[in-house]
Amino acid sequence: MSKPEYRRLERIEVDRLFNVYDHRIDLKLDDRVTLLHGPNGTGKTVILRMIDALLNARLSYFQRIPFSRLAVQFHDGSAIALHKSATDDDLVTLKVYRNGIEEHSYHVRLSIGAEHIAASIGYLQTHPTMPDTWIDIRDGELLPSSEVISRYGNLVSPQSSTEGDSHQIPIWFQDFLKTVNTHLIEAQRLFQFGRGHRDQLLRGRYRQSGAGALVSTVVGYGRDFRTRLAETMADYGRQSQTLDQSFPQRLITAEEKMPVEMLEERISELGKKTADLTKIGILEETQANPIRVEMPKNIDSTQARVMTLYVHDTTAKLATLDALKDRSRLLLEKMNQNYRHKEIRVDREYGLVAVSDDGQPLKLDCLSSGEQHELVLYYDLLFKVPSNTIVLIDEPELSLHVAWQKKFLPDLLEIVALSNFDTLIATHSPYIIGDRADLMIGLGGSD
Repeated sequence: MSKPEYRRLERIEVDRLFNVYDHRIDLKLDDRVTLLHGPNGTGKTVILRMIDALLNARLSYFQRIPFSRLAVQFHDGSAIALHKSATDDDLVTLKVYRNGIEEHSYHVRLSIGAEHIAASIGYLQTHPTMPDTWIDIRDGELLPSSEVISRYGNLVSPQSSTEGDSHQIPIWFQDFLKTVNTHLIEAQRLFQFGRGHRDQLLRGRYRQSGAGALVSTVVGYGRDFRTRLAETMADYGRQSQTLDQSFPQRLITAEEKMPVEMLEERISELGKKTADLTKIGILEETQANPIRVEMPKNIDSTQARVMTLYVHDTTAKLATLDALKDRSRLLLEKMNQNYRHKEIRVDREYGLVAVSDDGQPLKLDCLSSGEQHELVLYYDLLFKVPSNTIVLIDEPELSLHVAWQKKFLPDLLEIVALSNFDTLIATHSPYIIGDRADLMIGLGGSD
């Protein structure tokens, strides 16, 4: 079965947001970057969250947002619209269109219960002796069901429940969403809730302040890179083993013979590539084995066949490292251009590490807030975002020096070209926009 073609978001329409604003946003698909700007309160951040919630079927988010209609249109002529009842905040109508013609319509009730929330977020437990009361196991706080719904309802949606609520989202909508990817990068990005720490939470380890439920994003990303590096090197090892084991048999039947000039050129390219991989830190010196072959001008047929097959095999082995190499190189280049008296490096044991000018290791979460913000943002864009995704970024300028803000958009365009995704950005910073006013969409009459 062939994979569905992913849809590119083309236009966003919001009616009566906060009972005031009607917004029309046409994305800049040629450059793949669109910048939203406008006064506080016009809905830049909310629009990003609304798009992410709709395209991930988290419809309960819309219960507390005042609006009448949200519509998102795609490059293939399809569209999704969410109409909110004027008399019932708990009721919306979900519609899908094809070339302006309505194909599906469905009424969805948004209300959710405390039981659903507790099952979804994992750190609320029922009180054994007090009915309709819940315990937040991070800090022991007691919460009535109404407070649970008010405080945490935006984190979950009826369709994500394992309690049988999935029927609220029709199959045709679920199928549609399989052709759309979104990735939301929130303004608060330095800390994340550690889902893997549920066992510690249950043992009450973080009961005093609840802060232990939060983990440093930059530390998590350093470890994430270690995992990616290990997986990539495992692929490299498997590819190498397969090719090495079959080399003798393939050599017997090999007929291709590259000319000497071509062999010299390809061997030189492979030498540069292995040196680059070693410099980045993906390959160790013992693994790289830089190719230093001086080709004689006259080689016989057997030698040419051997060297040709060797070049092909080495190329195939190193190709397994290409994606990690390209992204790692760009990440290190951008970070180390900006960081002062320190640099980010690749470490085979720890993943990403920071090192001072005198070679002393620095903990990633001891970097300045601006350095952490930049590392988290760029790592997210380079390593967390699949191709064919709409990336929603809220206030990329946070904690960044003006000089770094000016570099962000050119850097982003370079990353977009490498990774092949679209971005919609909410920003207040004229330095982020720079001389690319052509990418701006003004909200609230600010354009």
